Amino acid sequence: MDKELEYLESRVQALIARIKELETQNGRFAQALAEALKENAELNFRVNETRSRVAALVERLPKADEPEQGEGEAE
Repeated sequence: MDKELEYLESRVQALIARIKELETQNGRFAQALAEALKENAELNFRVNETRSRVAALVERLPKADEPEQGEGEAE
C-alpha cells in the first residue's frame, strides 16, 4: 500500500511540474502571439498606406488618350 501511495505521489508531483512547464510555455506563446498580431497590424497599415500612395500616383499619370505636354503643338 505504501509503495502505491509513493508511486501516486511521484506521479502527482510529475504532473504538477508538467502543468507549471506548460503554463510557462503558454505564457511565452501568448506573448509571441500578441507581438505577432501587433506587427501584422502595423504591416497591414503600411501596406494600405502604400496602396493609397500608389493609387494617387497612378491618378497623376497622363491617360492613354491624352497627349503629353508638347506633343500636340505644331513644329
